[in-house]
This record gives sequence, structure tokens and C-alpha cells, in this order.
Amino acid sequence: MAFLELYPIVVAAILWGKQWCGKKILFYCDNAATVHIIKKGRSKEPCIMKLMRRLTMCAVYNNFAVFSEHVPGASNTIADALSRFQIHKFRELAPEAEMDPTPCPPLSEILWTAQ
Repeated sequence: MAFLELYPIVVAAILWGKQWCGKKILFYCDNAATVHIIKKGRSKEPCIMKLMRRLTMCAVYNNFAVFSEHVPGASNTIADALSRFQIHKFRELAPEAEMDPTPCPPLSEILWTAQ
């Protein structure tokens, strides 16, 4: 589960890291294990460490700091709607969101490509 929670965070850092230069970025997550991994910067799971290394390198390369805070699942309505592909509900909860989705890099690029 932590991999699936961490993956979109890494994708966001890759896509928008340049815009975050000099900023502190706080990710809210309803998965306590993922929050712990981000705070510690490491995991015993090799696949999760690949994501953490990519997130860390992206943060260093683009000069931003990453923080994470736990939010109860019941309060995480926007992310929940999006992860369940409830687009209409997502649009109601986040009307300021871009109308067109941002293309995401493939998993192979995220895991294997250097910054």
C-alpha cells in the first residue's frame, strides 16, 4: 500500500518540482506508513526505496523540501474521489483543479531514469 501512496507523490515532484524551487512542500496522506517513510526518508522495501531515492533526488535537484503529515481517511475526500476515478465528485470538491489531466511519465522512467 505504501508504494501506491508514495507513487503519486513522486510523480508530482517530477512534474512540478521546478515550480517548487525554494519551497517547503507538505503532502497530506491517509496512510501512516507512507507518512513515516517520507519523514524518515527510507524503507526496508527495495521498491519503495527506489521511489524515495527518486523523490529525494528530485527535491535536491530542484531545491525544495518535502514534508508529510497524516490526515484521517475520512478527511481525505479529494484524493479519495480521484483515486476511485469519481471524476464528477472530484470536480465538485476541487473546482480549481486543471480541466485537462497532466500526462504522467511511465513507471519505468520513474524507477530507472536518473534525474
